Amino acid sequence: MRRSLSFGAVVPALVLLATMLLATGAAKADNWLTYQNDRYGTTIDYPDLFKMQRPPDSDDGREFKSADGADFTVSASYFALNFTIAKYRDFIVKNLDRGSAITYETRGKDWFVISGTVGDKSFYEKHRLSHGMNEDFVMSYPASTKPTYDPIVARMAKSFRSGKGFQSP
Repeated sequence: MRRSLSFGAVVPALVLLATMLLATGAAKADNWLTYQNDRYGTTIDYPDLFKMQRPPDSDDGREFKSADGADFTVSASYFALNFTIAKYRDFIVKNLDRGSAITYETRGKDWFVISGTVGDKSFYEKHRLSHGMNEDFVMSYPASTKPTYDPIVARMAKSFRSGKGFQSP
């Protein structure tokens, strides 16, 4: 016996498919920009839904914000604390916002990643020690937007590149 799909079963499936495609569309958008810090050379690609904020006086990085409550920072500075990557990780974790729960963690020779939740927000952090500097990419977004932002964060983290240290004019 052959069954045919009813119109009532097809419409919800199409709506679900369209919603999933729209949610992932931002991560696949062609409207990506590149930020490079003039002082340290640290670089990252980001979607144009983020608007660059005013630079700090130290010119050690930038903050970016989106209309839906997501934000990220990219920064670098000379690493005066003489930490190993393990000690730097411990320092970052110790100084997370109260109530933060780490749900994912990985590390390499000169970098580490932590991500998780704090309140109704998700966070992702990638930290690197290189060329005598610490370089940091930190992002936060509403947990309700996780399906949209997870692929964006993945692409941004992959594009996060080290500079060569202090750039002289």
